Amino acid sequence: MYKKFYIYFCCFFLFNFSGYTQNYTSPLNIDLILSGTFGELRSNHFHAGIDLKTKGVEGLNVYSIADGYVSRVKVSSYGYGKVIYITHYDGNTSVYAHLKEFSQIIDSIVKIEQYKIKKFEIDYYLPKDAIKVKQKEIIGKSGNSGSSAGAHLHFEIRDSKTQKPINPLYFNFNIKDDIKPEIKKLKIYNLNNTNKHQTFDVIKKEKNNYFVNDTLHTNGDFGIGISTYDKSNYAYNKNGVYSIKLYVDEKLTFHFIADTLDFITTRFINAHIDYKEKIQNKIKYHRLFKLPFNKLKNYKTNINNGIISLADTNIHNLKIHVEDYNQNLSEIKLKVKNSVRKIKKNNLFNGEQIQDLVQKKFYHKHKNIFLFNNVKVFLSEYSLYEDMIFSYSLLDSIKGVYGNIHRCHKKDTPIHKKYDLYIKEDVPEKIKNKVYIAKREKENTFKFIGGKWEGLYLKTSTREFGDFCIVADSTGPIIKGVNIFPGKKINKQKNIKLTIEDSKSGIKKFEATVNNKWVLLDYDHKTKIVKYDFNEILKKGDNKFVLRVTDNCNNLTTYKAVFTL
Repeated sequence: MYKKFYIYFCCFFLFNFSGYTQNYTSPLNIDLILSGTFGELRSNHFHAGIDLKTKGVEGLNVYSIADGYVSRVKVSSYGYGKVIYITHYDGNTSVYAHLKEFSQIIDSIVKIEQYKIKKFEIDYYLPKDAIKVKQKEIIGKSGNSGSSAGAHLHFEIRDSKTQKPINPLYFNFNIKDDIKPEIKKLKIYNLNNTNKHQTFDVIKKEKNNYFVNDTLHTNGDFGIGISTYDKSNYAYNKNGVYSIKLYVDEKLTFHFIADTLDFITTRFINAHIDYKEKIQNKIKYHRLFKLPFNKLKNYKTNINNGIISLADTNIHNLKIHVEDYNQNLSEIKLKVKNSVRKIKKNNLFNGEQIQDLVQKKFYHKHKNIFLFNNVKVFLSEYSLYEDMIFSYSLLDSIKGVYGNIHRCHKKDTPIHKKYDLYIKEDVPEKIKNKVYIAKREKENTFKFIGGKWEGLYLKTSTREFGDFCIVADSTGPIIKGVNIFPGKKINKQKNIKLTIEDSKSGIKKFEATVNNKWVLLDYDHKTKIVKYDFNEILKKGDNKFVLRVTDNCNNLTTYKAVFTL
């Protein structure tokens, strides 16, 4: 019996963990240095891969880590930019993002599809084995495309069936890291009174051991938050950590680990972090306790949702272990004592108006509707991470706004799902098709949200709270030639570059033709440059180039230039 169990256990272990022992080779032909880690805290998502430095330049060869076939290629001016997905025969898919260019065979397939649908942005799924690749084969060049903030390679490994990202460091890539994580701040959340949280600077001792001076006093249930980051060798980047463990009197009560992710649940990062601290103070705290609506699967130990309840007034010992993937560990210790005095749990009220402020309790499990004068707000169930008091106030109009500004709660409150926002204002009939709902930003600038008329109301959907209003955009985008102008004679030039910009509603689409035939434009939103690489459409003599750019209010600007080859 014991022998059978032993054989079964060994087979189970090998079957479930063999996926992490493949002999993958490096995607770059240089020493690998991290500038971003798996599970790192990013805006509205956890980082789904690792970022690899490319010596600060674009154009390094990028290699397939194993045999497989190109299963997907995507091109976008945002997000991953130019990205390749390679499905391997072991059940995993590798992802290479922010590329400058594809290999010749991949690029030829991409261009065929782009010309077929007449769009720069494509998301193309290839048939199995249509483009086979070998291990160490060059598949493209590293770059800075999409929403990248600097030249690097974003690299992922996913489970091919589920498309769930797996921490690439599990696959034994040679990345040196012997630096322990840094712990910067600690926060105590009084869960009986949401307005009384305590923040502490930590004191560092030798060997990355930390402590907090004096005993911390709490009153009732509380949670812990920690601001921490990791560094790796040869880099200054502040990266995410791999594991955080919370112990109460030597008992492990909460454990967060960045092992795998799920794109379906990645937005729950806004329940995992202290979103208010991030927005107000630009500090990222990991909560070591769960909000009511948080479906992350990265909590391997989760006793009482991480909420600490001390039943006595004795001094209790807490410690937190923070590790990177290479098991470099930092520890912080603190003492906590519960107060004798009991505090009643903070009760939220419903439907009260305080001077110019209107408030109503919203429940995270239910649909929530707010109606007041010229504004309507509709939230579906589970749009919030916890119950809250929604607040609304009507603000005076400012230049460029039709009607008033509507303050719909606070921008430092996160929202999981889009909600519907309706605003009714007196807008002249002649301008109705040129207005949209905007969010007021700093210095009275406006961010395009959108909007369609439904009766007397302009309606949009958004995942943000803040100050909203109706503004108009009746001016077209701005187009400027970079290396082209009407009448130009071209000899050695190999492309045409222009900048396109719309400071109000933003660019919706663009299209170019040469000699009345559609041509492909490569667009980089960071530099605002569109580029046409010369191809067989050109002819000796005069060529007519036309670029049309439309904004989100359907204002059109056309640029024309005849140039000579």
